[in-house]
Amino acid sequence: MRRVLPDYRATLLAMDRERIESGGTPRAWNRLVNQLQKLHLELRETPEGRAGITAMAHDPNPAVRGWAAAHSLFWDEAIARDELEAQAASKGLGTVDAKYTLREFGRGRLNMVWQPR
Repeated sequence: MRRVLPDYRATLLAMDRERIESGGTPRAWNRLVNQLQKLHLELRETPEGRAGITAMAHDPNPAVRGWAAAHSLFWDEAIARDELEAQAASKGLGTVDAKYTLREFGRGRLNMVWQPR
């Protein structure tokens, strides 16, 4: 598990660099999203993995915080919601993502257990 957490964060940092808004490519972004989902599904299976993801809701990088918070909504809603609400109120790149994540979670439609390719 300890080796998976650094891979989860490294994948999020790569995703941050590969944003379409920053000149990234959709193909690379999709590959990274699938890689992240594989790691997320493995980590969420254990208390240690879930705690590691939740801790990343306080990461210095806003992309890491946003994704970790979105994943954490299902087991640590208070911490996750605090981060997502802060991002939704900001003017950063994650503003829209955070707003829609909170909206879909509130409506019971947020699916974080989809199977990657």
